[in-house]
Amino acid sequence: MKINKVKKETFFQSILALMLSQVFVKILGLFNKLYLTNKDDFGDEGNAITSASFQVYSLLLSITSIGVPGAISKLVAERSSVGDHKGAYKIFKISLALFSIIGILGSYFLFYFSKMIANNILGMPEIELSLIALSPSIFLVSAISVYKGYFNGRERLSIAAKAQTYDQLTKTFFTIFFIEIAIILSKVTGISAIAACANLATTAANVIEFGYLYLSYIKELPNIKYEILTSINYREVRIIRTIKEILFTAIPMSLSPLIGTIGKNIDSKTIITGLQHTMNYENAKIQYGILNGKIDTLINFPLSFSGTLSTALIPSIAAAKAKGKMSDVENRINLSLLIGLLIAFPTVAIFAFQADNILKLLFPNASSGSTILMISSFSIIFIAIEQTIRGVLIGIGDNKIPLISITLAVGIKYILNKILIPLSGFWGGINGAAISNLISHIVVTLFCYICLKKEINIKIRKINILKAIASTTIFIIISKVIFNFLQLYINSKISLILSLIIGILFYLFSIINFKILDIKQLKVVSFRQKKKENGKNITI
Repeated sequence: MKINKVKKETFFQSILALMLSQVFVKILGLFNKLYLTNKDDFGDEGNAITSASFQVYSLLLSITSIGVPGAISKLVAERSSVGDHKGAYKIFKISLALFSIIGILGSYFLFYFSKMIANNILGMPEIELSLIALSPSIFLVSAISVYKGYFNGRERLSIAAKAQTYDQLTKTFFTIFFIEIAIILSKVTGISAIAACANLATTAANVIEFGYLYLSYIKELPNIKYEILTSINYREVRIIRTIKEILFTAIPMSLSPLIGTIGKNIDSKTIITGLQHTMNYENAKIQYGILNGKIDTLINFPLSFSGTLSTALIPSIAAAKAKGKMSDVENRINLSLLIGLLIAFPTVAIFAFQADNILKLLFPNASSGSTILMISSFSIIFIAIEQTIRGVLIGIGDNKIPLISITLAVGIKYILNKILIPLSGFWGGINGAAISNLISHIVVTLFCYICLKKEINIKIRKINILKAIASTTIFIIISKVIFNFLQLYINSKISLILSLIIGILFYLFSIINFKILDIKQLKVVSFRQKKKENGKNITI
């Protein structure tokens, strides 16, 4: 059989593939949220139901699979970088069996205890159907996570990027399909049923994503077998010891998102309970839906791009460290932090200065929440830095600091929620929840940065930060002036879209003109190529 060895993706290609995927995924995700929020009789109350059920689902995913892609990619990258492809493949096979079993148990748990969780733990009986609809996804995501981790560790991040694109595409399609068909057939009788249909679409999309990853694996298998046959530095390790290594890597990496998800579930309880000091349950549920439905969707949009930097950093830094190339590690960290800030600054400006107009544009049937969006927008800067640093720390093998940082964030947020939410006025209510979230991320970002500085030499030039702030200032002034001018002649929604497009173009021009990104650094870090090995015949 003729084997064409696949050329590994460079660091920049990995980031680009993931970011392009995220653009498409987030646009579709936003469309999905717009469709649901603007659906008759759904709105912020419906968002509260889907958000609460999704937090429970995310909690179980944190236990069964959230840390798996990063753990598998790190272990596979470490072995592949020194030529031990056979050992890398062994990790994949054992991980797939192990986490598939864990995923099946998780699916059974969510299905069987859905009623108890809805009624007795969260006190929201409306989410029971949604939990049942989501239950098969626990198993599916567990298996998906292993495949993604293996492909990422082999520096084939584009496969994982395509998988999440197909997942979101089919999720959007199935959401509309299930809800509209159910309405036509008179099966949907309320908000809880519509929410369940939306969550069932998540499960259906996971089936498609799993299918794509499996077919990609079959396609890659000849190259994988060739790598195994030419593997060097392989050392035989007992299965039990390999399982321990996988778990000892995956568990610490899973604990951070697990604690974060627990924090979100604490949020759903403390926010609704705290708000009932000043309003009834129904209004409290609506306020919670505004924050965790609309606002979180908008805030997470830019953060998904900085999250891709963290995803690309883990295997990249693990491989560079295994080879002793610390200069590559430092260059990639500095580049990733700078790109994260260049994404965060203009996004914060848009949400802070155009919050009311953004919400009216996207959620015409439920546009409240502009103050919450303004407050929450500033957390984007700190979360972007935080995500990148956590990826770096995990890549160099430090799982302790990310765990401490997320625990610290949850603790601060819980205490501030209990203090601020029951208050009246600007600092209280749902604004208090947004303020506590912002403060917790400021503290944790400073903590993570100080810890990383002790390990790695970070050299983000202050002049570049000042240039980025200047570019953002130019962007927001130009877009504001253009928006105010266009409003005199055309619809305000069209004026907003045009002004933001023109402003972003000026922002990109400013980045280029100010030479914020070092082209030489990009070439060194991102475009270092490996020789392609073609036409090697081998019988498998």
